[in-house]
Amino acid sequence: MEGIKKFIESLAVDWGDRLGVAFPLLLAGLVALYLAWLVLGYLRVSQVAIEAELAAPRPALPITGGTEAALEAPARGVPYCAYDGLQYPIGARFCTACERDLSYDCTNCGTTLRAADDACYHCGTPTASAEPALPG
Repeated sequence: MEGIKKFIESLAVDWGDRLGVAFPLLLAGLVALYLAWLVLGYLRVSQVAIEAELAAPRPALPITGGTEAALEAPARGVPYCAYDGLQYPIGARFCTACERDLSYDCTNCGTTLRAADDACYHCGTPTASAEPALPG
């Protein structure tokens, strides 16, 4: 019985002092590892997105009408799918063929946006999706 009592006292006194010093250091180390993991993960994902954006060429849209005068790119303000090359009516947000977000060229500056955006992030011009629909 005396041996058990000595063992418990040694754990409480000796290990208690050691844990009192080691625990804050271990906690700080774990927090530092977690923050490093977050930063490196963000940098890796952001670099992958940049590389994918640069590597993927934008496919040409189909020429309608069969004439040379037809535009290869959609007119500004017309939603289109950059993947399939299909054009959609104003107000559409998703491609019906591949279910991706539609792109939209700003009517003012020509910056490529998502069709769901309310305004151009470059010049601030409201897009067609931001205009309220009239009851009909």
